[in-house]
Amino acid sequence: LTSTRLFPPSTLADNMTRGNQRDVDRARAQARSAKHKKTSKEENKNRAKKHVESAEIMRQKGLLAAKKKEEEMKKKEIEEEKKKYNKFVRRTLADFYRREAPEKIENLPKIMTKFAGKWDKLMKGLEKTYGEKAPNLTWEEFQVKKKKMNL
Repeated sequence: LTSTRLFPPSTLADNMTRGNQRDVDRARAQARSAKHKKTSKEENKNRAKKHVESAEIMRQKGLLAAKKKEEEMKKKEIEEEKKKYNKFVRRTLADFYRREAPEKIENLPKIMTKFAGKWDKLMKGLEKTYGEKAPNLTWEEFQVKKKKMNL
């Protein structure tokens, strides 16, 4: 007797193909799952931690930029205040020289450059020469009079 086969020969070839097809399908499914793999909780925590760190770095940069801008604004305000003070000194001296020594008013630009930033020395010299008539060029006097002088 010849051996009996349970499956006809064409079915055996299909089974082999079918087995190969399963392997191919499994490989495709694994590739898809790797592509669309869900991240683990630890990976999510690490990603969230990186986002928090990045946000903190950006916040620090923003704070530094704001602080730098504020310092620049303060410097500008101080410079503006110094300019106003110099205008106050010039006007006060011009008024003083018009009243007390009109011949020296033409020397005002030279006096301003010579005593620039050393107004206390100029004030002492004027007090020696003119006594109580000397103008008050102090910063405090400037603070009081700047509103009146529209500076």
